[in-house]
Amino acid sequence: MIVKIETNCESYRNELEEMVRAFSPYLTLGEAGISVRADLLIEEDMAITDIKSPEYGKISREYPLDDDLSELYLKRYLKRYLKRDLYDYFSAMTAVNLSYGSLTGIRPTKLLYELIDEGKGRNELVDFFRVSPSKADLIAEIVNVQKGVIGTETEKADWFVNIPFCPSRCHYCSFLSEVIRPKKSNLPAYVDALIRDITCVPRSKPRRAIYIGGGTPTSLDEKQLDAVLSAIDAEGEEFTVEAGRPETLTAEKLAVMRDRHVTRVSVNPQTFKQETLDLIGRKHTVEDIYRAYRLVRDAGHFDVNMDLITMLPGESFEDLKRSIDIAIDLDPENITVHSLSIKRGSIFAETKYDNSSDGLAERMSDYAREALEKAGYRPYYMYRQKNTSGRLENIGYAKPDKVCKYNIDIMEETHDIYASGAGAISKRLFGNGRIERLAEVKEIKGYLERIDEMILKKKDFFRD
Repeated sequence: MIVKIETNCESYRNELEEMVRAFSPYLTLGEAGISVRADLLIEEDMAITDIKSPEYGKISREYPLDDDLSELYLKRYLKRYLKRDLYDYFSAMTAVNLSYGSLTGIRPTKLLYELIDEGKGRNELVDFFRVSPSKADLIAEIVNVQKGVIGTETEKADWFVNIPFCPSRCHYCSFLSEVIRPKKSNLPAYVDALIRDITCVPRSKPRRAIYIGGGTPTSLDEKQLDAVLSAIDAEGEEFTVEAGRPETLTAEKLAVMRDRHVTRVSVNPQTFKQETLDLIGRKHTVEDIYRAYRLVRDAGHFDVNMDLITMLPGESFEDLKRSIDIAIDLDPENITVHSLSIKRGSIFAETKYDNSSDGLAERMSDYAREALEKAGYRPYYMYRQKNTSGRLENIGYAKPDKVCKYNIDIMEETHDIYASGAGAISKRLFGNGRIERLAEVKEIKGYLERIDEMILKKKDFFRD
């Protein structure tokens, strides 16, 4: 069914249209579709929602407004009212209930923190936002696991460094990463620019956590990797390096990481089925995964994260179950389970791969949670993306006392982030919900051409 949204709240249009997308494939956006009008009226001390279409009738609800509401809270509540009632309208139209109800944002846990600040809690997720009881329990469990970590050391800042180079392009990836080609890569020039970017602003805050992502940071050779890690100059804080492609990991690079005080390494299988690895553009074998994992363990003191993805092409429930079970047997400190997202610009999007699940995505996600919790892992952070199978989530699971602070901080937006590299986004928090961001040029070529401009902007951004 095609739907067109009309509203008197243009500032909310994107959120209202996201609600249509949340009901895909049952509803799709289109100018030629059924016109659904979603209006919000303010009359004295009352907010009134009015949602209607010629074909499906009308719902209208009234909500009392407190006189002492701040502008921030007033806007927050009005948006909640209109989105929730539009969700109810679409749910009645389609006879479909979504596991996350009217939530369309990427940070469900952040909403629960807001509700707790308002004197509410987990039940509000179910009763008002229509979140399923099981998902509300999951969100509440993550908030509980984060106690003692979230919001601590607020005088410190996190660091992020982006290295957008990979051995090949995965079909689900939309990042602007460059595939490394001998003698033609921008990598050496990028490393030089990145080091300037990392060191351009004197450190004004102690560091809480460092995260080097990509791309595949271990696409750098040992000398390049050492130069970048040396510029960061870690001093024992949590320090993650993604080695997502196991074929890029060597004993020599791990020795560099150990000497530069890296504490955490990601070795990301995505799946333990070779046919799937070949199908999604991963240029490595299952044996490469085992080899890389053994290398990390033999190197000594690193915590390990492993990523897996549900709903990869051709994979059955048994395939996913096998991958989860193998990862558990390997016994890393963290396992992250992603729901496949069809991202704009990815090969899957270009080829119109259909990741709709008819309940399979939910079965996979439920099994992962059940098996991991039984094995002693607990969910400690989550986020949602657009166009995921089953409109589900990505969840990081950790053993006791092995959560990644950086992952919590970036999802809950609790700390400043000093970010370097193409596409990296620095953040500064100023209290009362105010956050300012500085995004660097996404494309590698543009980043190299404009590095002097980026450095000047960063110096100004972090000036007290």
